[in-house]
Amino acid sequence: MKRLIWYNRGMKFIILHGSFGSPEGGWFPELKEKLILLKQDVVSLQFPIDNWSELTEQRDKYSKNIQTLSNWLNFFEQKILPRIKPDDKICVVAHSLGPLFFLHALSQFDIKLDSAIFISPFFDVPFSEKNWQIDYVNKSFYFQNFNFKLLRERMPISYVLYSDNDPYVPKEGSILFGEKLQSSTILVRKAGHMNSEVDLIEFPLVYELCKTRLDLSWYQKFTDHRKEIFAIDYINRNTEEVIYLKPKEVEQEGVFKFRNLKHSGFCTLFTKIKLWNTQSKYMEENRNAAKRINNMIRVMLIYKENDLKKQVVLDQIKKDLNAGIQVYICQYKDVKSKMKEYDFGLWDEEYLCVVHDDEVKLSSRKKDITEAKKWKAIVMKHAVKINNYADIEQYQKKIKE
Repeated sequence: MKRLIWYNRGMKFIILHGSFGSPEGGWFPELKEKLILLKQDVVSLQFPIDNWSELTEQRDKYSKNIQTLSNWLNFFEQKILPRIKPDDKICVVAHSLGPLFFLHALSQFDIKLDSAIFISPFFDVPFSEKNWQIDYVNKSFYFQNFNFKLLRERMPISYVLYSDNDPYVPKEGSILFGEKLQSSTILVRKAGHMNSEVDLIEFPLVYELCKTRLDLSWYQKFTDHRKEIFAIDYINRNTEEVIYLKPKEVEQEGVFKFRNLKHSGFCTLFTKIKLWNTQSKYMEENRNAAKRINNMIRVMLIYKENDLKKQVVLDQIKKDLNAGIQVYICQYKDVKSKMKEYDFGLWDEEYLCVVHDDEVKLSSRKKDITEAKKWKAIVMKHAVKINNYADIEQYQKKIKE
């Protein structure tokens, strides 16, 4: 069961195809889909290209000359440049001719990039009678004397991926491309031209490089991770997901959550709930995260007064205190009419977890986060800080008075 609502966090990815290429070819559609699922803005358009068959048949008589540097620069200026805002963080992903073209565009237009990922790039390629069509459409792009200092200023981070058996681009050409830009170069062995000719319809390496440029929320990381593990069908790309987990899935979610927690954690532990286990991997990772971030609060929400005498509750408090978790106690009767949920966690203040014995709800919807902050304020208003075992005894005496 899932409901979807997203919020933007922000990188603009510009994907550029190569000669005779298409944004619908090879691994481009799959990459675009995955980036959109992470709520990134993706620009992937069809540039003007010549028809391979028509060019091949007519050869010397062919005169259309559609794929030229001039036409591509005009297309970029008219169709892509207007979609770039001054404060956009931009990552360009370009394949084959795309990288060389983009160096021309970056030289002509004052654009500041976050990064670029170039796959099978070149400044020029040796003429081949077998593939003369490629030289015909590429020749107006061939160039090496760029102002590389300017390009590096506008594009401070770049990656070059090349193969050792590319049938079109010698690896030396791609390596030179990377050296001029001071790029990080990555050899992808036996990958050909890294396109559909080698049945490359998805490219995990490129996707992972894209993700390194993103400041993803924990929730986005988890939904991406969950999609990979469980092959979930995300049916609405423009929304952010609300996930419902079965109890047996909670531990795996917790391990991922606590290992990726950045700043803060707040949670209640409602003693009526039977799902929690102080010895579980979930709690172990929770305590490890508390030691790492040093900003974790747990409120023991006591359902019945006698619950505070149960050994499992006392063990939980002891382990939490030893891990540096700030422990509080609150009586259920003091808050039961003031809030909707009683066992919940608010992580990095951007992700909510609501626990029931038969189901756990995960959400990062803004309205849910806002409501959870209200629950937190209500609980903390009635909570008492526990620093040691003596405080528990004092608390028990106080509530009996």
